[in-house]
Amino acid sequence: MGEIYQRIYKQFPTFIYPLYECLRRRSFPKKWKRVKIIPNRKPGKETSKDVSKFRPISLIKVGGKVLEKILINMIMHHAYSNNLLNYNQFGFTPKKSAIDAALAVEEYLEGHIAVLISLDIKGAFDAAWWPGILETLKEFNCPKNYLYNLAESYFSERTAVLTTSSIQMEREVTKGCPQGSCWGPRFWNIQYSSLLNLEFGK
Repeated sequence: MGEIYQRIYKQFPTFIYPLYECLRRRSFPKKWKRVKIIPNRKPGKETSKDVSKFRPISLIKVGGKVLEKILINMIMHHAYSNNLLNYNQFGFTPKKSAIDAALAVEEYLEGHIAVLISLDIKGAFDAAWWPGILETLKEFNCPKNYLYNLAESYFSERTAVLTTSSIQMEREVTKGCPQGSCWGPRFWNIQYSSLLNLEFGK
């Protein structure tokens, strides 16, 4: 479907432009806020009877995915241009990796003996709190006339559909970053940016 979308754009670009009139209206179309959930079994948990053995992958319509990409790219451009994200954020950050984080820790310790505590947030992406993300966007002074309002529209009236061989369920979604979305990791960074700004004594 993505390839078809690209070919249509190359051949008939004026046909695609009206679809994104929503950028001017600052409204995310409701039909693009309905996702299909595909339960993907995690490796090594084939015999488990716990529901957590599945990782829910969200399939989003191509048009909505393109608009998601436009939205998050504009937000991240605003954040990076104004140095709003903490320098010590290494996850999901361009040109940074876990190796850079380890080197930063080594430099901070300067050869001293220390105890390192590592925390893992269970179901981190599933628990992403949308009001918290929107509040941070306000603190970032995201232009309300288009960026903030479009993000607010994106987080409203979202639904997810799970279909199996015997049933189909549709539920309203009020939190979380969809597995498979292009904005999830970046909104995650935005939500927890304030934690990295806390000052800790040595």
